[in-house]
Amino acid sequence: MSLDKAYAPQSVEERWISAWKEAGLFSPKPDSVAAPKFVVVIPPPNVTGALHLGHALNNTLQDVLVRWRRMSGDKTCWIPGTDHGGIATQNVMEKQLKAENLSRHDLGRDKFLERMQEWTRECKKTILGQLEKLGCSLDFSREAFTMDEVRARAVRAAFKALWDKKLIYRGRRMVNWCVRCGTALSDIEVEYEERKGRLWHIHYPLADNSEGVVVATTRPETLLGDTAVAVNPKDARYAHLVGKKLRLPLLGREILVVADEAVDMAFGTGAVKVTPAHDPADFEIGERHGLPSIAVIAFDGRISAEGGLYAGLSREQARQKIVEDLKASALLRKEEDYKHSIGVCYRCASPIEPLVSLQWFVRMKDLARPALDALDGGRFVIHPKSWAKPYKDWLSGIKDWCVSRQIWWGHRIPVWYCLDCNDVSSRPFHQAEDLKGVVSDAKPASCPYCCSTKGNFMQDPDVLDTWFSSSLWPMSVFGWPEKTPDFEAYYPTSVLVTGYEILYLWVARMQMMGLEFTGRPPFSSAVIHGIVRDKSGRKMSKSLGNVIDPLVVMAKFGTDALRFSLMRDARLGKDIHFSEDGVTGARNFVNKIWNTARFALMNLPERPEQAYSLETLERESLELADRWILSRYGALAEDVAAKMGAYQVAEAAESIYGFMWDEFCDWYVELAKIRLGSQDEGEKDSCRAILAHVLNGTLKLLHPFMPFITEELYAQLKPYVGERADFLLDAGFPVPPPQWRDAEAEERMAAVMEITGSIRAVRAQLNIPPGLRIRAVAVGGSPEMRALARERMDYILVLARLEDVEFPVGSEERRPQSATALARGMTFLIPLAGIIDFTRERARLEKELVKAETEIEKISAKVENPNFLRHAGADEVQTAQAQYRAALEKKARLKETLSAVLN
Repeated sequence: MSLDKAYAPQSVEERWISAWKEAGLFSPKPDSVAAPKFVVVIPPPNVTGALHLGHALNNTLQDVLVRWRRMSGDKTCWIPGTDHGGIATQNVMEKQLKAENLSRHDLGRDKFLERMQEWTRECKKTILGQLEKLGCSLDFSREAFTMDEVRARAVRAAFKALWDKKLIYRGRRMVNWCVRCGTALSDIEVEYEERKGRLWHIHYPLADNSEGVVVATTRPETLLGDTAVAVNPKDARYAHLVGKKLRLPLLGREILVVADEAVDMAFGTGAVKVTPAHDPADFEIGERHGLPSIAVIAFDGRISAEGGLYAGLSREQARQKIVEDLKASALLRKEEDYKHSIGVCYRCASPIEPLVSLQWFVRMKDLARPALDALDGGRFVIHPKSWAKPYKDWLSGIKDWCVSRQIWWGHRIPVWYCLDCNDVSSRPFHQAEDLKGVVSDAKPASCPYCCSTKGNFMQDPDVLDTWFSSSLWPMSVFGWPEKTPDFEAYYPTSVLVTGYEILYLWVARMQMMGLEFTGRPPFSSAVIHGIVRDKSGRKMSKSLGNVIDPLVVMAKFGTDALRFSLMRDARLGKDIHFSEDGVTGARNFVNKIWNTARFALMNLPERPEQAYSLETLERESLELADRWILSRYGALAEDVAAKMGAYQVAEAAESIYGFMWDEFCDWYVELAKIRLGSQDEGEKDSCRAILAHVLNGTLKLLHPFMPFITEELYAQLKPYVGERADFLLDAGFPVPPPQWRDAEAEERMAAVMEITGSIRAVRAQLNIPPGLRIRAVAVGGSPEMRALARERMDYILVLARLEDVEFPVGSEERRPQSATALARGMTFLIPLAGIIDFTRERARLEKELVKAETEIEKISAKVENPNFLRHAGADEVQTAQAQYRAALEKKARLKETLSAVLN
């Protein structure tokens, strides 16, 4: 039997995707699922467009785990779905409308939501189609969407339950306001960026206009709302001013000097302006000292009427005008460059404006306690464990969660206001603190407050934070709050796979909600991966022009190549620096596997009379290479199972790669080529049996990482190993018998490989043509090692491409014009006369030596630089140190080879 000469990934992938779908391979039935089970819910991608490389990483990692657990005997269920995405998706639609010279307000709420639904339907098709192309073993029959009716019921039920327990309330608090998106954000939806700014030193005179206090600020526009200047009570410089009044620059009103321990004496002048309406720290100082709160920046980012002459200006315009006026009034004492961290919206990157607003909040402290207990008690485990402490710290210091958003796309807050007993017409809705609401799935028939039955109700115009519905995801995908058969069968789930950037936004909130509503953690483990960056370590973004479409990479290299390259780098919690070089290497590996399988199948009979069996082989009669490869294969299966059990997916991928390429293909298959050409049919059948079984078993180990090529090759190989599974996924994970392990064979073969490798290295160093067979002289070494080298000289001659090896009796001095290969205490002298051009080779080696020394200087400057060692990541330092050691070794080899050429 034979395969095509070259692997054609596209046709193979399309064929197997179709076959898996037709067989319903990934759709379990609830009544058939008994322990052990392995259940995963997808982190639902936002319906903002197509998937990116981060999604490819996340979903491949999940698929690897799901396929591995199914092959290990678990009943698996992996739920697909998408997230409505709230602000992010609304922003996408608003950009589309802007291109049409429209706004959402031009359409009106209902028409806008209709258009959002149309976009969502198309986007979901695109996303789910991409996941299918990626090879994800998702049960597409259970697709969920965070805004479909089932999930909407869950949101309303959760809101009502929290309301009944007084864990949800409406209150006036300082919130993070995005002027661009026109909505409040929770604390963890604010990202912080280091930006270059200015620090202005402004004089606040005493009320009698005498010398007062100089205050340093990065936001002079907010001085319009200042109601005090604060100093630290321990600061002797200002002790005489505490309790006195200052005159507010430009506006002239009198404000108080207060003493507060929150003031950092080392910042600026040690005196800070206090604007309770526009800074969280100032808000708290204002609360402690009973200061008035004057909102001078409105929700549209413009100066309010309280700003006097500056009313109507944008924040930026007001800043410029105020600085000009301060200079003109001789109140600006100094300005300087200042780099500082500012909060920006996590979706549009606009600077956040802290504003006091009437919003809906969830009380979090009571919800956080069970989540902390679950972590401390081991009912919930984070991999890697280094993320457990920041997770615990965040939960321990948790603040109330602002869950209302002033946008249209999302779950409308299920609160209704009777217009017969609530005044909502004479003032803006978000300033009406005394409203009495009714929590209900639909418009109430009557009002419990005024008993009106007119049905004259208005629903709260805000929507819930998208993370509110996402926090219910592991429950709602199975039909919660109903106790559906799916919920009874599959909840709680087994593991969540996600990036560290949403550990608090999502993972912590799912744990809290799951424990609150079911008493059980929604998943017992979280596997945390990093983000995919470009090869320079930059975050991928459209503005940088470094975004890579996974579909383009898959079309160019094949899906298995992309999957494997991502998995080899997916070390827990670590970012990936993606480049096509890694995918090229993975594609080469795919081709290596294909060519190896093609060789094996070409040397197997067209139609086997019966399957090959390893049990019928007599271990004592097997060759060293046979015993070695069976032992190494057994060790590999153990190693991969252990690493996968610890979620060390990258390390497992590396182990398979090393075995398949470096041991099976480069050594065993090369030796098999000789044996399969012999006249001994018994010998050939033993070799065929081992070749087929080890290749088949390694394909099983590799299947979770490369589902397409392994499925294709398994279909060809299975008759030869006596297997009948329709799909590799149901063929089981290999568990080789323990008796195959053979430490002696591994040690003896390792010695043979080391001898062969040392001779190969000399050949490569001296550019000796691969087809030229050369001679060697073996000297030194222990009697046992010399005996082993003689015994397995058949291996060494073939693999090192030698014509002959001489074993002289006694010691022998180094021969002139000969290179040396050292291994296991033995020296192999390789005469070079007549093999190389000494003059040309000497010149080449000297040139290589200069290059090596230059490289060493370059790397040493890096690894010996204290700043590099202090600031670089541990992985980067280790890589540089490994490069330095390798460069030193290369230099030593070149010098040694040069001495052979010169003598």
